[in-house]
Amino acid sequence: MASLQETLDSVKSSGQRVLVVGLGVSGLESARFLSRRGITVTVIEKQSESTFRSKSKFASELDGLCATGVEVVFGIDGESIAPFLVDAGLALLSPGVPLESSVVGALKRHKIPLGAEFELGLQLHGGASVVVTGSNGKSTTASLIDHILRQGGVAASLCGNIGVPVIAQEELLDEAFGERTVLVVEASSYQLEACTLLKPSVSVVLNITENHLERHGSLERYAAAKGRALRLQTLEDLAVVNADDPMVMEMARSCRASQAVFGSKSEAELQKLSSTWAQLSHLAEQQGGIVVSRQGVREHYATNSAQLLGRHNRYNMAAAILVARHLGVPSEVVQNAITTFLPLEHRLETVWSDSVRSVINDSKSTTVAATRAAVATVLEHVPLRPVVLMIGGLSKAGSWSPLLTQVSQQKERCGLVVCFGKDRSLLASHCRASGVEHVILPNLRDATHEAIRRVSSGGVVLLSPGCASFDEFLDFEHRGAEFKRYVREELEQGIGKLP
Repeated sequence: MASLQETLDSVKSSGQRVLVVGLGVSGLESARFLSRRGITVTVIEKQSESTFRSKSKFASELDGLCATGVEVVFGIDGESIAPFLVDAGLALLSPGVPLESSVVGALKRHKIPLGAEFELGLQLHGGASVVVTGSNGKSTTASLIDHILRQGGVAASLCGNIGVPVIAQEELLDEAFGERTVLVVEASSYQLEACTLLKPSVSVVLNITENHLERHGSLERYAAAKGRALRLQTLEDLAVVNADDPMVMEMARSCRASQAVFGSKSEAELQKLSSTWAQLSHLAEQQGGIVVSRQGVREHYATNSAQLLGRHNRYNMAAAILVARHLGVPSEVVQNAITTFLPLEHRLETVWSDSVRSVINDSKSTTVAATRAAVATVLEHVPLRPVVLMIGGLSKAGSWSPLLTQVSQQKERCGLVVCFGKDRSLLASHCRASGVEHVILPNLRDATHEAIRRVSSGGVVLLSPGCASFDEFLDFEHRGAEFKRYVREELEQGIGKLP
């Protein structure tokens, strides 16, 4: 099978065109990249132009893209793409375009080679890459790895699902410069499912929980998409995997790469899995750290001064430590880096805190599992304080029972759940079935004001939606930014001007 790079070279030499399917950030950057290299590009977008211009956060970039000579065609889906296939030698799929979509079906019927921007960027880079995937913790772990590598003097570039497409790393796709730089890539299941020849130097699989089932159809298919991060790795590569997650370990069984494992199992159990491991045992946690063993040599990393809170973040730190040590960062540099790393915006971010109340923005939590981790972290690190939990938006396929069981078991602390957004009634019905006290508000603004008014003295308001944000907002960042604005509005009215 020809690589995407080889296909692209053939397209350019023969004067064919590349179809870029989807006009999100990946599609925009793909079109720009190809156009700069003298390749004829046509972008196909399912939405109408009027809808795109009114709703897309990239609408302001459309005219500039067209000015470069890129053709953009709106309202195309399924067989309506046929007129644009006459001289097409490659179709690059944006992550938002499912493989089961009608437009991909049409491309397959017309035997147009398919590829993904994500994989093309990694092939063009050609140097070392760390691909981080999993249901939860990808952004934090990838950012932490990037931080540790930079602290250790390793040239690194953070990209992928975290917001900067791989293809946008223009200078890193130049062979002479790129080989000296490690790409640290956050990879979603949407990006991975279209990859066919992906072979990262290091893969990291953090966990597998229910997510994006409305896209993939089943947990097994979702996990299979994640598994593409390591299925073509060989012994010269490294797979860093979660020993406590059965689905992760099942996919690791068929992986030919060397493996490093992390988890809370006993030393003996971890040792059976790999000679390189990181342990989050109860003993290690009481000592405030993570124990790492590399070919029998032990290292201890203190985490009690780290600003990443919660057990789930100790898993993230363990994975990052294993990657950094594999890439040659000295242990003392790793220790300093995990202590100095700052949590990312919209991830358990304290918006306001005083003697009366605390408000925490965890808008990044778009799954039930992520919200469960957020609730557990707040209960652990803000003891004896009541919590008002805000959930809502567009609910994904999957069960809410694990979260609501957790809330129900902590009724003394989690006294109220505020349901908001498009699927608020559905969430409220789950709360009723679990015997959880709740209120229903139409949107995030009203929910924020109600939560702040209902929290008792010394309490915590936690926005951890467990849902997608697209009913009201462009993305989780937009939702988090608006939440912080709503908080400021409410608190300024209630207690005077904030600093």
